[in-house]
Amino acid sequence: MFFLKNKVGLAPLADYSDYPFRKIAKEFGADFTFTEMISSDALAQGIKKTYKYLPREDEKNIGVQLFGHEPKNFSDSARLLKDKAEWIDINAGCPVKKVVRRGAGAALLKDLERLKEIIYAVKSQVDVPVGVKIRVGYEENNVENIVHSLNESQPDYIIIHGRTREEFYSGNARKDYFKKLNFSPLGASGDIFTQKDIDYYFNEQNVDFMVIARGAIGNPWIFNNTAPTIGEIYETTLKHLSLMVKEYEEVIAINKFKKFLVAYTKGIYGAKEQRKKLSSLKSEKDVIEYMDELMDKNKKRI
Repeated sequence: MFFLKNKVGLAPLADYSDYPFRKIAKEFGADFTFTEMISSDALAQGIKKTYKYLPREDEKNIGVQLFGHEPKNFSDSARLLKDKAEWIDINAGCPVKKVVRRGAGAALLKDLERLKEIIYAVKSQVDVPVGVKIRVGYEENNVENIVHSLNESQPDYIIIHGRTREEFYSGNARKDYFKKLNFSPLGASGDIFTQKDIDYYFNEQNVDFMVIARGAIGNPWIFNNTAPTIGEIYETTLKHLSLMVKEYEEVIAINKFKKFLVAYTKGIYGAKEQRKKLSSLKSEKDVIEYMDELMDKNKKRI
């Protein structure tokens, strides 16, 4: 059986899926996680600061995602990852301009021969599964042609995000094309925010697995299909905060955590007004006081 069959995991998310967030996701039931995308160029060149993105010794069921343009650097990176990655994912979907400008990420959808060469290069170096994460196209939806072409390089899976590169994250992700694709295993990505979305992909589109990105930010409960109480939101927010402070210098941790703080408290009474204080948060103590104030506002309503 395919190693990710019927599983739901945390997607590779630049600036989000770091070690603390992966720990939170796993605690709440994510079947697997990915690292943030790692530059194959930097890894191949032995740039040490890149190593902090690699899986930790205590992590299980985690894939490493690489991005880049040069097949040789992918090959060299894969060789370095032989004993560190349970599987390797090739990023051919990132829409960010500075990535695409370098011929990486979604730019590879315009050069499928190079993308296939990259897949071959990685597979030649490792015995672990090698897959690719793509979008439905660059400027227009031609996902059937892309998948048909990539099949020649025999990736162990393909994850598809239902938008083109030009659409970035605007509009709604397409979700109704998986049944048309002559490839397996397929993973779904894009606009997975509820259990209903998960059920649709598994039951209506027959995907093999899926990765949740924005839908998990501030909502790790999506992995266990529960609705948190305000108390549970408070506890989880501060637990995530504590993990961040242990991982980074405090000021850096707080700045990185602010986007999670906004997501965790979204929809809570008083949160919108409370956000005016975000810029003043400099320490773990500041964030705890911020959350305490928000909880007090809600207790007064009961």
